[in-house]
Amino acid sequence: MSLQWWDVDELAKVRTLGYPVRQNDIPMWGYIKFESLRNFRHWKLHYPKRVTRVDPVTRAVETILNVKKPRTMKNIPMPKMEQEFYKGFMGWVYSCISTEAVITYKAGREITEIHVFDPMCLVNCSAKDIECLFINKIHYQAEDKEQRCSFKELLLFAFRKV
Repeated sequence: MSLQWWDVDELAKVRTLGYPVRQNDIPMWGYIKFESLRNFRHWKLHYPKRVTRVDPVTRAVETILNVKKPRTMKNIPMPKMEQEFYKGFMGWVYSCISTEAVITYKAGREITEIHVFDPMCLVNCSAKDIECLFINKIHYQAEDKEQRCSFKELLLFAFRKV
């Protein structure tokens, strides 16, 4: 994790102000609080480097905090997706409980499910699979409309590129 130390320190102190924390986020909040109590043993936080400058004319001492840019990944690893599921496609739905899209299809005599956590994973599908998902709209509950839109927008983008 590459956050500034003051950001992580503030995260550990944040209260939810009466808003419920999502079920999938509870372990992460617990881990943030655990790390803050242990002085961040596993997380490498960014601390600013103090640089002092002396003005040659006025002899005034000035302290500057230089913050290094965090190291980030250049390429995001994408999980492999099952291919050619359009042949036995049955439907797909956004699950608010597990916060993922579930694609159901029939492979032979078995009914199989593909769990898609991030809409970007759909980019790895074949052209026929993207077309199938684009034509068959995702089912969702009213409160999950925003999440459904992210899947829909990505499919629209991918469908135009195919």
